[in-house]
Amino acid sequence: MIKNIKFQDTTLRDGEQTPGIAYSLQDKIVMTDMLCKLNLNSIELGFPAASKEEAEIVKEIAVRNTGLNNIFCVFARAIESDIDIAYESIKEANCQRIQIVAPASDLHIIHSTRKDKASLLKDVEIAIQFASSKFTDIQFTAQDAPRADINFLKELIGVAIKNGAKTICLPDTAGFCLPQEYGELIKNIKEYIASDKILLAAHCHNDLGLAVANTISAIEAGAGQVECTINGIGERAGNTPMEEVAAIMNLKYKNSYSNNINLKYLKKTSAILESVINMKVHFNKPLFGRNVFLHSSGMHQKAIIENKETFEVINAEAFGIEGGKISIGKLSGSAGIKYFLDKLDISINDQELKKLVFLIKKESINIKEFDINSIKKIISNLNR
Repeated sequence: MIKNIKFQDTTLRDGEQTPGIAYSLQDKIVMTDMLCKLNLNSIELGFPAASKEEAEIVKEIAVRNTGLNNIFCVFARAIESDIDIAYESIKEANCQRIQIVAPASDLHIIHSTRKDKASLLKDVEIAIQFASSKFTDIQFTAQDAPRADINFLKELIGVAIKNGAKTICLPDTAGFCLPQEYGELIKNIKEYIASDKILLAAHCHNDLGLAVANTISAIEAGAGQVECTINGIGERAGNTPMEEVAAIMNLKYKNSYSNNINLKYLKKTSAILESVINMKVHFNKPLFGRNVFLHSSGMHQKAIIENKETFEVINAEAFGIEGGKISIGKLSGSAGIKYFLDKLDISINDQELKKLVFLIKKESINIKEFDINSIKKIISNLNR
């Protein structure tokens, strides 16, 4: 296992492949500012060759952030014109990286390029040699690596490294893998590369709901970089949510791994992204869902009041979130309801509390924290 796992954010590149998302320049400026505050190792800004407008957006962001030490990464196919456009867009950044992608599986080679494997290998060789004349930091991404023929995948990776790639990414492009399968792939390729100078990266999609599990499996197998998006946005079922991986590492691997992510900015970054793309996270999504640190069962509430660790394994405050919140409804007990009212500075005697608990359970009343007037009205009617 590797210490100091690097985080590469792809919210602005792979995240934009989410149906319905199209970032403006201002959107990317706002999000880049927040991603830089998180102190991430690298940030993918976009795919400059996708359009003239995208190239200009990436260039503007690079110019605005010239003095920062975050690595700014741009995406390109194994095509010289893509690489030229990528370089022109990012050359003003202090730390530049290009990610060159090529298909690895037979399925993708046939339907994405319609080339044979020999031609593809030559394209990758030429592209990375060309990129080496402009970039010192080159990442090669073998698209659909888990479904590739392993011998061809190794040959493809070998060509990339020989010609200047310093990072090799093995994306589970279609969200195909089980954790043990993806971990085994990372281990196999790490043993094949056999060099501490080459960084191995994990990039997972969530089609089977396993993106986070696969990413953790990759870390345990020796991956040194993980690629994620805020809120897990991305096409189809999305990408690996960065906040979930950060939370797991902070909880489970604190003594084995260290990273410099400013966790306290994660919630704010999530909220800003929600506003930018107008897409809310679902209520029970890990870490940022509205219900994650909100407790409705009376038994749970009583325990939470005494010690939040009883039902919250994550330190919410470390991520800029309020933990130990109480939701009042038919499952609540007197301890939870009294605690809830005390926090709102609403006084109530024991007899009124008993009546209120009975009424809430009988009528299945749900009390919203912000609706103080309704709460007071219910209490004032208790003795009538």
